Amino acid sequence: MKTLVLGKGVANDGVILLLEEDQLEYDYLNLDEVKEFDYDLVVKAPGIPISEPIIEMFLERKVQVITDVELAFMLRKKFYIGVTGSNGKTTTVSLITHILSSKYDVVACGNIGYSICRALVEHPTADIFVVECSSFQLEMSKLDFNISVLLNVHPCHLDHHATYKDYIDSKANICRYQNSNHYTIYHLDDPILRDIVKFIDSERISFSRNFYLAKCYAYDGFIYNNKKKVMKIEQNLIDKPFLLEDVMASISAVSLVKGICPKVIRDQLKTFEEVEYRLTKINDFIYNDAKSTNPYSTMAALECFDKVELVCGGYDRKENLACLQSVLPKLKRVYAYGQTKEKVKEYMEENRIKCFTFDSLDEAFHKAYQDRTNEIILFSPMFASFDHFKNYIERGKYFNEIATKILE
Repeated sequence: MKTLVLGKGVANDGVILLLEEDQLEYDYLNLDEVKEFDYDLVVKAPGIPISEPIIEMFLERKVQVITDVELAFMLRKKFYIGVTGSNGKTTTVSLITHILSSKYDVVACGNIGYSICRALVEHPTADIFVVECSSFQLEMSKLDFNISVLLNVHPCHLDHHATYKDYIDSKANICRYQNSNHYTIYHLDDPILRDIVKFIDSERISFSRNFYLAKCYAYDGFIYNNKKKVMKIEQNLIDKPFLLEDVMASISAVSLVKGICPKVIRDQLKTFEEVEYRLTKINDFIYNDAKSTNPYSTMAALECFDKVELVCGGYDRKENLACLQSVLPKLKRVYAYGQTKEKVKEYMEENRIKCFTFDSLDEAFHKAYQDRTNEIILFSPMFASFDHFKNYIERGKYFNEIATKILE
C-alpha cells in the first residue's frame, strides 16, 4: 500500500514513527511538494481543510483520506477514550487520565500536543489511551471509541470549516460510528448534543448541572452518578461551574472502567492539578485565562466574577461575539489588543462598554492595571494566539511574566 503523509507537524511526525515501526513505506510531503496522486492512502495533517484543492483531487480519485487518529485505530487495537468539545477538552482529558492512573497505565494524547501515534509507539504496553480530539481530526474520521465524551458545541473554527453545520458534523463523528457495545457520554444541557445522540448506536450516558434526569447530576451540594452519591461539590467547583461540568463528564467516563469506584474518584481528585492558564490565579485580583481561544470560553470565565476589567485579543477565526450578551453587565472596561482589537471595540461600544485598543498585550495589561480600583483583571483572550504567539502556552507564560514584573 502506497501511503502519503501530507503536511509536516506534530501529528504527522507521530504518524511516520508508527509507520516505520510497522515497516510500512510512505512519502512525507507538504502540500507544495505533491507532484503525483498515485497513492492508496493519504494521512493528512489535521490543519489541512478538506476544501484544499489537493485533498479534493485525491477524493475525486477515490483515494482514502484520513487523519492520525484514524490511522492509529487502523494499526493498533487498544482501549481508547475520546474527548471532544468546543471548550474543556484538555481539562477533561487530564481529569480522566489522573483518575484512571490510580489503577491503570494510562496515556493522555491527541490534540494536547502529544500525538496519538507517537504515544502508541512510546507506550506500547499502556492499558488506556485518552485522546483529545479536535474538529480538524474528526471531520473525515470513522472512529469506534470504547468511550466517547461530548462536552459542548459552540460556533468555533469557522475559518477552517465552511459552515457551523460542518463543524457540528465533525464533532458528531466521535460517536457516530461507535458500535452498540460502547458508550457515549454527553452533556444533557446542550440541545445540539441531544440531537446528535438521537441517531447513534452506542449506549448514551448523560451528565448535567441542571437536570436530575441525567445519569450524573449535581444536587444539594453533591455529585451523584447512577443514583449514588460520589462526592461533595467543593468551593473550587462552585466558583468555576465550567470545571464542575468537566468533573461530571470525567466521573461519567471513568465509572465505566472496571475498578473505579467513588472512593477512588474522590481520592484522585484531591491530588488533581488544574490545567495551567485556565483561570489561573496570579494574585487576589489578577487571573490568567490564556487558554481561552473562543468567546464561549471567555463567557464561562466571566460568569465566575462580578466586576471585571477584561484584557483580550488575538487571531480572528470569524468568531461571533453575540454569546457574550448575558455577561456584559459584569464588564467595567475592556482592553483589546492584536488582530481582533477593532472587532472587539466595535462590539463593546455598540453595547455601551468602554473599550481601549492597543498594539500589544503589554500595553493593554499596563493600562488595565493603572485604571483598576477594585475590579478583577481577567486576561481571557477570547481568540486564538497565532497573531502574536505560537500557542496558548507561550501566551500564558508571557502574561505571567508581565504580570509578575508589574507586581514586583
